[in-house]
This record gives sequence, C-alpha cells and structure tokens, in this order.
Amino acid sequence: EEFYSTIYAIQESILEPGVIWVGANDGPVHVTRDGGNTWTDVTPPDLPSGGRVQTVESSPHDPGKAYFATYRYLLDDWEPYIYKTTDYGQTWSRLTTGANGIPGDFPTRVIREDPDRAGLLYAGTEFGMFVSFDDGLSWQSFQQNLPVTPITDIKVHHQDVVLSTMGRSFWIMDDLTPLHDLSAVIAAGGNHILQPKAAYRMPGGRGRFGSGAPSPTTPQYGQNGLVLDYYLAGSGEAQLEIIDAEGNAIRRFSSNAPGRQTAMTQGMRAPEMIAFGTPHLPTEAGHNRFVWDLRHHGAWSSNARGGGRGGPTAVPGNYEARLTVGSWTETVPFAILMDPRVEADGVTLADLEELLELNIEIRDLMSRARLVQAQLEEAQGALGDGDSSLHRALAEIDAALNDDRSIRYQQPMLVSQISYLQGMVGRADQKPGRDAYVRLEQLRSGLEELDAKLAEVMETGGN
Repeated sequence: EEFYSTIYAIQESILEPGVIWVGANDGPVHVTRDGGNTWTDVTPPDLPSGGRVQTVESSPHDPGKAYFATYRYLLDDWEPYIYKTTDYGQTWSRLTTGANGIPGDFPTRVIREDPDRAGLLYAGTEFGMFVSFDDGLSWQSFQQNLPVTPITDIKVHHQDVVLSTMGRSFWIMDDLTPLHDLSAVIAAGGNHILQPKAAYRMPGGRGRFGSGAPSPTTPQYGQNGLVLDYYLAGSGEAQLEIIDAEGNAIRRFSSNAPGRQTAMTQGMRAPEMIAFGTPHLPTEAGHNRFVWDLRHHGAWSSNARGGGRGGPTAVPGNYEARLTVGSWTETVPFAILMDPRVEADGVTLADLEELLELNIEIRDLMSRARLVQAQLEEAQGALGDGDSSLHRALAEIDAALNDDRSIRYQQPMLVSQISYLQGMVGRADQKPGRDAYVRLEQLRSGLEELDAKLAEVMETGGN
C-alpha cells in the first residue's frame, strides 16, 4: 500500500543549487541533490513519527548543513524537536534536549540561522523566542518585550529579524549586529565596541514631537542615525569621537555632557516640544547604547540651548567611532550610506558635499551672530537701565539683531533670518541653488555691519 505525505515546508540551498529540503505534515524529511530527480528519506531515526515538520532551514554558510523544527503537541507530545545535519542528512543531532535552554515542554515551530554569523540560531516555540550562539548546543530566552504566544515563522532580512505570531501580529527587531559581534572579550567582562551597522543619511530626527511627548499609541520608528553599542567593565568618564575619512574629529560626546533636554515653545500654529542640549554619553558597567544623529556640531551658543545639536548632516562615506575610557581606547569603522530614494532623484555625492560646505558656512555665520548677541547682552547688562546715547545706540543694534518678543507675530530680524536660511538649506538633500549663496552673502554683510557698529559704539560711547 502506497503512503502519501503532505509537504509542509520546502527550501532550496542558496549555496548549492539543486539541493532542496522538504518536511512533511506527518513527520518525514527528504532531500534532493539533483534538483528533484531523485529524493532521499533522511528522517532522523530517533524522531517519533507523526509530527509536523513546520520549517526546514538550509544553512546560508555550509551547503551540507540544514536544520528542521517539528512539533507533536497535537499528539500530546510537548517536547521540542529541533535537529541539525552537517552531511546532507546522513546523520542528525538533536539540538533540544529539554535541559540546554529550551524547556522540555516548549514545542518548536521554526528554526533559522543568521546569514551573517554561522551558528547564530533563532528558534520560535509555542511559548516564545530563543537564541543560540553555539549552533544549538545551548539556548537562552530571546523574548524581550514579545507577548508569550506561538512564533510561527522567522525571517532575517537586512540584519533585522522579522517574525510572525499566532494571533499577536508581526514583530520586527531592528539591527541584529550586536549579536554578530558578541565575543569572549565581552563574556570576560572587558571593554569593547560592537561593530555598528551602516547608517543611512535620511531626513527626519530633528527632535520635534508636535504638540507633546509621544504617547503609548505613537508608532515606534527605527532610530535615525548611527546606533553604537558598547560594553564597559565598569563605569567612568568617557569620550566618543566621530572621525571622518581625512582623520578629522567632526563630533565629540562626553559622559559629562548635560544630556538631551526638551522644552515647550510656541510654533506657528500650536505649541511644540523641541529638543536641545548635547546628548549624554552613557557609561554604565555592562551594555550601553548611544545614537549619533549623523550631524556635525551645531552653532556656538552661550547657553545650554546651543549645546552642539542641529549641525549639518554628514555626507555618505567611511568614518570611524573612537571610544576612550581612562587609558583604554578602541576604534571601529562604519559607513554612512546615501538614501536610495535621494540617489534615484539624481542627487550625487558631490551635490551633498557641496551642500555640507554651504551648511557649515551658515552654521559658522550663526555662531558669529550668537557671539555678537552675547557681546551686546554683556554691554547692556554692564550699562544697566537709562536713556543715554549709549543706551539708545545699543538698543538700535539690538532691534536690528533680535526679534521683538513682546509682539506675537514679530518681524524676523537678522538672527532669525540666519536661522531660517539654516533650516531651509539644511532640510533638503539636493544641490544648493544660487539663491542660497546670494542670501548667505546678504546676511553675512548685514552681520558684519552690526558687528562693526557695536565695536564703534563701545569705543565711542555712542557719541
């Protein structure tokens, strides 16, 4: 009597075309090495019959290696069954003993190997996720914030892990690169920077939350920038430098920085929450994460609201991140990539490099304007109240430099005009137009006149 099995899982090797693995709804596992002309039953002899082979996984690192996951809880057998072969199914080893991390009553549905690190395995069970760093010899929970629910399938895509669940939607964990770089140095408690994933230069991430802070129902978007993970043996003062291809440190962060702060300000239509201040570099013992927003330092400011934020966005290219804690230092390379949508619009790297140069000029002009503001405030503070010719001369410079905050819809004066140009030019990834250069020269000339006038007034006393 012939016996027919329903194929439930199928996968072809990406390393050796024609090698195809299949698993059946009632237990058998077969493989072909000639594109389906002949098949071999390679079911492990110790696998009880009748289970459902839900997934088969052909290794992305070794053509002879494969895995499969079976569950039998419908037959009242709740044991986990994950198997591995390294010789095209001639022999198998069971990776789930019930005592090596995955409990003995957690039925297994799916097994996948990370395409970037051989032996890094992800397993989905009836009660959540597990991970193995030693090709299945041991497992540990990888549940994080997932609901306790059956994990029905797993896909590693562009170094993110995507999974489906039974009734609890789809989930994505962004950026698996920290798992790729876990090492004996970290296990032994040493300092180490993990190799970061390449970052895309993309719009957004300007620190605005609309009319308030994010709510529990706000969508969770991925981090916009370079995500840097590092392990420290102990806490202490630290410094992080971002270094460009020419060896220039374009941004520095410190564990002594005041940190990112927020404040409510009046926008054009409604109040807005804005962010300011240089981010604080965390240095707790153990795992730390820091996100660089891909920006050069911002314009100088005499108060915390300048803080180094809001500078021009770095151009695509090769960079390094150097972390220093006491006498220890380590450097890792990373890349910034162009947004493919911007590239598809015809924008070139040369355009973005020209844009960066222009944005740096505008930033430096803003720094100079804020320095003039600080000098003016100092002079007015030292002079005190009154109505002398010096008072009136300084007030005239103030009126040309700063907005009149007593008026709700005030006329934007020189500093606001520079800020407006900075915002307009800094928001668009495109070759800068001639009008931006013309406007920059106009504002530079206007600031030079006010700077010279302030120097003259202070020298002559307003007479």
